[in-house]
Amino acid sequence: MKQPHLMKPNPFPLITAAEQMSIDVTNCTLIGDSLTDIQAAHTAGAAVVGYANKPHKADQFADAITEALNTT
Repeated sequence: MKQPHLMKPNPFPLITAAEQMSIDVTNCTLIGDSLTDIQAAHTAGAAVVGYANKPHKADQFADAITEALNTT
């Protein structure tokens, strides 16, 4: 069943993932590349790192910002 009202920026996906792993969401850190990611993490009480994969995004993110991710 589709439930778009539960999509980010609603913190539901973050809280649900943390609950499924038996982790307090406030002990989690989300790495996100969109403003809705940042908003959802803040609302859930999680820390957040903004991945500014485009120059204009750095101004939107608050807690921490990275412009590169090493995936190796």
